Formats: sequence, C-alpha cells, structure tokens
Amino acid sequence: MGLNKAILITALALCLPVMAQKRSPAREAVAAPDALQEAEDLLQKQQYDLAEAKLKTLITNNSDNPQVWFDLGFTQSHLGKSPDAITAYRKAVELSPKWFEAQMNLGLLLIKTEQNTDAASILKSAVQLKPLTGGPQALGRAWLLLAQALEASDPKNAGGAYDKAIEFDPNNAELYSAAGSLLERNGDLSGAEQRDLKAADLGSSAGAAQLVGVYIKQKRYADAETWLRKFLAQNPQNAQAQAQLGRLLVAEGKITEAISNLEAAGAAGGPAAMRELAGLYFENKQYDKAATLFQGLLGRNPEDAELHLGLGKAMRHLLKYPEAEAELIQALQRKPNLTDAYVDLAYAAQQNKHYELSLRVLDARVKFLPEEAETYWLRAVDFDNLHANKQAAQNYRLFLTASGGNSPDKEFLARHRLIAITP
Repeated sequence: MGLNKAILITALALCLPVMAQKRSPAREAVAAPDALQEAEDLLQKQQYDLAEAKLKTLITNNSDNPQVWFDLGFTQSHLGKSPDAITAYRKAVELSPKWFEAQMNLGLLLIKTEQNTDAASILKSAVQLKPLTGGPQALGRAWLLLAQALEASDPKNAGGAYDKAIEFDPNNAELYSAAGSLLERNGDLSGAEQRDLKAADLGSSAGAAQLVGVYIKQKRYADAETWLRKFLAQNPQNAQAQAQLGRLLVAEGKITEAISNLEAAGAAGGPAAMRELAGLYFENKQYDKAATLFQGLLGRNPEDAELHLGLGKAMRHLLKYPEAEAELIQALQRKPNLTDAYVDLAYAAQQNKHYELSLRVLDARVKFLPEEAETYWLRAVDFDNLHANKQAAQNYRLFLTASGGNSPDKEFLARHRLIAITP
C-alpha cells in the first residue's frame, strides 16, 4: 500500500483546495453573502480556526445550505478534525446529492480514516457525476480513490476502477504501477505484467521493480535480469536490488557472475548486498572471503544470529573448529530455533573433543527436527570417544539403517567399530 498511499496524498493536495471555491450545483447559498465570503476569505488565508468559528455561527441559521456545510468540512479537515469534517461533508452530500466535489471530499476523508466500505459507496456515486471543476482529471481521481477503497474487499472491481482512472490519465506511470501491484497480490501475473511493463516504459522505478518480481515468480529469469539491470542503471545505490540481482544470477546458475556483480557494487550496495555476497562466497567454497565479510558485517551488527551462523559455518570449513564452535554458540544463544546451526555446532564441538557438548547440542536439536543419519553418526562417535559402548553401538546401528548406502565410507567405519565395541 505504500505507493497507493503516496497517490492518495497527491489526490488530497490536488482536490481539496479547488473544491472549496465552488458553489453547490443544487442551490445558491442562502447564507448572508458577506458572512460566507468572509469565512471563505479566511480559508484562503489558511486561518482555519477563525473560519471554523464563523462557519459554525452561519450554520445556526443556514443548516439547509450545502455550501456552508461543505466549507465547514473543508475547514475541519485542515484542522485535523476528521470525524467532524466527515459529518459536515455528509450533510453537504445529503442536501446536494449530485455535488461531485462534496462526494469526492467525503470519500477521500473516509479512506483517510480507514472507513473504506463507506468510502466505496460514496465514490461509486461520485464517479457517475460531473465535476464542477477539474474536468476529466477530477473524475479520474475519483476512480483512483474508488480503486483504493475497494482493494481489500473487492480486488476485481478495484482493478476495473484503476483501469478507468488510467483512461483519464493514460500517461500516469503510478496508476499502472498501483494496478499492477494489486493484480500481482491477487495472483493475476499476466495482468500485472501488462500494467508493470507500461509503468516501466513510462519511467517508473516502482513499475520496473514490480515487473522484475513478476518475472521471477514466473521463473522468467532472463527477462527479470534484463529489467533488473535497467532498474539498477537508474538506481545504482539500491541495495535490495543489488542483492536481488545476485540471487537472480544464482538462480540462473551464474554464481561467478553474481559474485563479480556484488563485488563491483562494493560497500555502496549496502549491508544487504554484502550479506548476499558473503553467502555466495560460502556457496562457491571461498570460505576465507566469506569469513572476512561475515566478520565485517558482525562488527556493525553483533546481535545478528544469522551472521554468527554464517561465520561459524565458514570457520568450520576452514577447519578452525574453536572459532566455529564459539560463533555457532553465539548464533543459537540469540536464536535457538536456528536449526541450521545444530549439526555444524555438534560437529565443531566433536572436533574440539567436547563430546558432552556435542551430545547436548544434538539433544537440543531434537526439539525442532527429527534425527537423521548424520545426527546418529555424530552421536555414535561422541559416545564412542566417551567409551559409552552400549550407546555408541546403538547409534551406529541407527546410522546404518538411516544411511541406507548413501555414506559408504562412514558405513564401513561404523561396521568396523561395531565389531570392535560389541562384546
């Protein structure tokens, strides 16, 4: 909703000041002309407190004048008195039901106060009326607000309302982008692609970013890469996009290119891109570079469990088991449900001859995940080194059953250890 809210704010700025100057189409004002003019002069000077007081006085003897109610609603909306403004606008609409501007302002305030159902009802009427000012552009804004009011409850008709708004402003990239976002959220990737492509062609960065997301969901990675590179050419400092390009290149099997891209972006790509690069170094078995980068990221985010996990895994592969054990403990202390850490920590502790710790780690893992061949193997080796032959033999047998020929070297060792430790 971020983009839609931005459009809504624009609509507020464009609609309200113009409407306050227009008379109701239903009747001319019956209030004392001088008094009403004085109130509207105060509105022009943005002296809203004084204008409100004068309009409230006028209401006493002119409660059937829609213009006075409209001006009061306008005033109160600028004073932040949204409930009072809504009441005033409702009265203006009741007295002058064919007044587009009154319905438009009422619908807009109802959206602002998250009363979307009421807003949709009002705006469905407003889009059938003729604006007194603003012409087709004003009507297009009404369709836009109707689309926003319907997004959550009636996405299909919201999409139709966006398309009507586009008819009135066909070169507005934000409208296409908002429509594309709605369609994507509701599973219409083909429709989203059409709108996002138009938005991107009109120069919208948001549209280009959404288009990339749609292509990725469709697994059209080459198309996604093309548009993502176009987006980055316009937004080179966008760290999220840099990281996304790295992930996209990985999905295409271009790990080396992904690494080169993120290395070229460097620190300017931001922490997200650097985190992605560290992960790619690890995946590409460049463990020393991965460890260095994880250490740098931890310097800025020492409480990040995922970074401790990444550094711990890199240290394990560098055979620096004491460092690996320390980092993996840090990771699990901060995030006990970080299940990827348990087997690595149990293995590192075992290499450090901390067999009791290794067993405690494996016991903790069972709270989140079932046993598997690797955990049975680690338990067997831990018990074997602690000379707990009965438990070791039991876990060697469980390992052999679970492994089923997938780890022939370990299975060979397990069978020989069973011979050695079984009476």
